[in-house]
Amino acid sequence: MARAKVDIQLRWGDEDAYGHINNVAFLRYLEEARVRILWSGSGHEKTGMEGHFRGDTPGGLKTLVVDHRIEYLQVLEYSENSITIELWVGKLGGSSMEVHYEIVDGASAERRVVVRAVTTMVVVDGETLRPQRLSEAARASIEPWRDEPVKLRHR
Repeated sequence: MARAKVDIQLRWGDEDAYGHINNVAFLRYLEEARVRILWSGSGHEKTGMEGHFRGDTPGGLKTLVVDHRIEYLQVLEYSENSITIELWVGKLGGSSMEVHYEIVDGASAERRVVVRAVTTMVVVDGETLRPQRLSEAARASIEPWRDEPVKLRHR
């Protein structure tokens, strides 16, 4: 499986009144994992994708989220253990890509997936916000991290 991995520490404030991690917190976890892999390169492994999806100037390349699909499979309770977010590219278009995820509970003795999700992103020109084709270098950096799309039950 071609999956990049990012560990994220849970925060006490991510809990809701029912004593489990609130659904909104999961979108923040997914965002943090994407940023670490696509921008900073600070996951478990260097993927080579960092730097290809943003411009470092005001008018440079930008990556916009256009869709999130998330499926909550099991309750995640707060613990001192980190969760692991596994992510990969399940679909690649001309200027878009789908980032697929599984969130694994770090407190569980066996691999327990608590969330599956997909984020659709589009690369755009930083000034016009019009879609811009992915460069050959960006495409090449993605290839080792492609895998089968996640299967969501409700789609």
